[in-house]
Amino acid sequence: MKKKMMLIVVMFLLSILIVACSDDGNTNTTNDDVGEEDNSEKLEDKSNGVSDPVEESESDDSEGSNSGVFEVNVEDQLDLGLGDTGTFDTTLGTYDVTLVSAKLEDEINGEASDLDRFIILDFIVKNTSQETQNVEDIIYSLEVTDMLEASGYSDASEYFEGFERLSGPLEPNEEIEGKFLAFVLDSDEYYFRKTPGNVAAGSSNQVIWTIKAEEAQ
Repeated sequence: MKKKMMLIVVMFLLSILIVACSDDGNTNTTNDDVGEEDNSEKLEDKSNGVSDPVEESESDDSEGSNSGVFEVNVEDQLDLGLGDTGTFDTTLGTYDVTLVSAKLEDEINGEASDLDRFIILDFIVKNTSQETQNVEDIIYSLEVTDMLEASGYSDASEYFEGFERLSGPLEPNEEIEGKFLAFVLDSDEYYFRKTPGNVAAGSSNQVIWTIKAEEAQ
């Protein structure tokens, strides 16, 4: 009888230990779940309220690249004539061009034009920036046309004896005189301007001189 009582007591104690261990396991599981929920909330708060350092860096780089875009600070001048000075603000620097005179010719040195006539422009270029500029780059960016909607003709003075395309450095505040010679079609008006491609690319403002044929005889 005593043995049976002892066995019952032992089994009772074992059942109590098993229940206690089961409760501990559930408690740990609950704590783990709570921990995971807390971590999830923290991550969510971080994503909603704190910027990723990498994203901030990329944003800063993007803003920095945009800040280097060239901005033209001089307005277009579209109605100039003989004797007028046009002011250019370009990626090369700032400079003035004064169109002094214009003359139409049927021949030069006994040679006929590849089109209808030649036009010869006398002009002055002045470097108004603080940096030395290449005057040849300035000349290359100018053209003559008889239609504003059409392409124009560049300087061909270097191909004719007695004429020379301007070249070399132009120091700050220095100015130089030269001639611009181009083939043209017969027209009542001609236009001396910055090549539209440069203007469309945002590298310069536009300046246009209108030259009436009767003024260039």
